[in-house]
Amino acid sequence: MSPGCRSFVVPEVILKRIVAPLLLLATAAAQTSTVQQNVKFTLNQDLVRQTVTDGKTTETIVENPKTVLPGDLLREQVTLVNTSGRRVGQLLVNVPVPKGTEFAALTTANTDRWKVQYSIDGGKAYSVAPTRTVTVTENGRTVTRQVAAPLSAYTNVRWTVTGMNPDESLKLSFRVKVK
Repeated sequence: MSPGCRSFVVPEVILKRIVAPLLLLATAAAQTSTVQQNVKFTLNQDLVRQTVTDGKTTETIVENPKTVLPGDLLREQVTLVNTSGRRVGQLLVNVPVPKGTEFAALTTANTDRWKVQYSIDGGKAYSVAPTRTVTVTENGRTVTRQVAAPLSAYTNVRWTVTGMNPDESLKLSFRVKVK
């Protein structure tokens, strides 16, 4: 983590709403201690219902569903609110893909304010387009190469937010499919 950069991990939560102060890792001088910053986050997990009428797809968001079924699409949405009264520097927002689901789609794409990366190893390494090493046989020879990891292999989504102004609120989200 670069000096001046703060990071937090949103805990894995299935079908629960969390409102809590954001815990950020301290900067270079105290990388091993955890400090509370005046940024709050809320993690919502909502059901996305899609209906097709006359060839047109319409989506309805069902907030805090009591039950979900295999194949259901869920929206994982983190809301960040800067309550510090001052500008907050760079933040790393790391959201694990919940157990029992698989990554389906990003709904908050890159902007000039944040960039998104993905992990396929539980958050140890991140990339814009994660790859896997595969070994195949071609023309009787064993060949090892890097190929794009399938979306189902994604374990974490991380946004790097350049900063937040006082009282600013940001919403970042992606979708998962229930296994």
